[in-house]
Amino acid sequence: MKRGFLNGSKAKTRPLGPAIPEPIPKVPWYFPIGKQEPVDTSLPEGYKNNLQMKECDPRGGSTPDAMTFTTVPFGGSDGDEPSSECFFFPGSKEVLMKIPGFPHRLTQPATPTFRMIDVPGKGRGLVSSRALKMGDLILSERPLFVAARGVPVPFPPTFTREQIMQYHLKELEKLYEISVNRMCPEDKAALMALRNCHKEDGSGPLVGIVRTNGMALEGLRPSVKDETRDYSAICKDISRLNHSCSPNTAPRFHLPSFSWRLYAVRNIAEGEELTFQYITVDCPAAKRQQALKPYDFVCTCPACTDPAASDPRRAAISAFDAAHSGMLTSSFLDDALIAKCRTQIDLIVREGLEHLLLHFDVVKLLMQGCIAYGDAQGASEWAAKLDKCYWDENRDKEDLTKLLDPKSPVYQEHPLWRTLVDAGAPGRPPQYDADVEAVGRACWTKRVDHGARRWYDIPSTNEVNKKLDPSCILNRLRWLYPEITQFRNLRLQSARLFPTPFLLSRSPKMALIEVIANDRLGRKVRVKCSPDDTVGDLKKLIAAQTGTDHTKIQLKKWYTIYKDHITLSDYEIHDGMSLEMY
Repeated sequence: MKRGFLNGSKAKTRPLGPAIPEPIPKVPWYFPIGKQEPVDTSLPEGYKNNLQMKECDPRGGSTPDAMTFTTVPFGGSDGDEPSSECFFFPGSKEVLMKIPGFPHRLTQPATPTFRMIDVPGKGRGLVSSRALKMGDLILSERPLFVAARGVPVPFPPTFTREQIMQYHLKELEKLYEISVNRMCPEDKAALMALRNCHKEDGSGPLVGIVRTNGMALEGLRPSVKDETRDYSAICKDISRLNHSCSPNTAPRFHLPSFSWRLYAVRNIAEGEELTFQYITVDCPAAKRQQALKPYDFVCTCPACTDPAASDPRRAAISAFDAAHSGMLTSSFLDDALIAKCRTQIDLIVREGLEHLLLHFDVVKLLMQGCIAYGDAQGASEWAAKLDKCYWDENRDKEDLTKLLDPKSPVYQEHPLWRTLVDAGAPGRPPQYDADVEAVGRACWTKRVDHGARRWYDIPSTNEVNKKLDPSCILNRLRWLYPEITQFRNLRLQSARLFPTPFLLSRSPKMALIEVIANDRLGRKVRVKCSPDDTVGDLKKLIAAQTGTDHTKIQLKKWYTIYKDHITLSDYEIHDGMSLEMY
């Protein structure tokens, strides 16, 4: 990297981007893919594009209602730390400025872990330079470029669909060019050397590179409820990872250091290619190949070359994930679920899908199952696997240190200890008798607190509801009614135990929730619905607003594709939640 280039006269002030225009017509269309015929995008006589630029102190915040061009670190790079050029929405720069000591220094492995080579049939790629174990940090790097997505671009009302799309792409190219021209020559050359699969669809060189190599980046617009996929990050090394439907790495963004950290999701041999998934991979091979068409290659990984063996296993994984969404917790722990999780972990490992969020949930439940069976040795082994899942943000929420030692006294003190062995035996909690009386007088009502946690309300003897965690409630329910094993149907089971009028008198009114659907252009659709609505119902409500065919709408979050017949509450879709719409 050229030293000192950020301290030159050109870096003393940072230009701000165009002011965000007034609301423009909503166009529920996606950027084109494949060869497109060029159309005339010249502006009609008298139409003005009010693009205004001004410069300000790079160490200051952004201007309200204006897009911001800036560099991280703000005001210049320090020593050997790399920098990132950023094209931000209003407020994103302030998010970073509030982080103490931002940006933190990068954390790198003690010895090199990879090298870049020409991979036969794939172009440039990364391979491991030494043996790696699950959870090992492979690299951390700041993006070369962080590009805002869904940037509002006003257009004449007389434009056709094709004109709007190509005009939008041309204007976006101009904005990206401003950021890229601020880079040092080495970084700019590295960016321009990345692959571009969008050379014939109207995208300019920079937009094409961003569309081909960008990774979705969140967490920079907390004041915006539906910030999903607002930014694309393009990296020098991570963007060189080739695709596999059974990837052996997973990246995670670390906001304090403004860097992507790449982890090994399983053991990797020396010389093995490092891979990453470009698309959702828990679906049939034919569907994956269709989704990969924009990248202009045919995947030849083992899962794609032998779909007859792989597809049924992936279908079983996907079906289990959909059927047990929100149920892979200790609240629903029983022998049957543990047995299913053992089957699932075998399928996940066999298919090489350790990067899935489901993998973390299944491993955690198997650890809890061992605790419930009184198997501290088995629990510690699962805890060790869980502790290595650095790529999953849920790992940070777990206190696993003491569980790594099978002789630790925390096992005997754990609320789940031997609950599947000693149900009904001595050692019931002191409040057991009070809970028996409460359960005999009322049904339990599931509550959700902003989607963050769940509990059950139980009227106590003095008619005041008390909040109890699901694990406490359902484990005690097992002592009272051993025949109830399908905890998902808890309210149906309760209906058989209590008179219907009594249940109706205590059933709360279901409040409506607002769900936000985001399309690829960054446009957002807000829909009011009931938690009891199905995903299919939600699609119809979205279609009514967008004027599209509801059967062609697909909703997903991260790696989960939502099924039409499952209710929003079963998926734990809560008020204010953002979903991706395709």
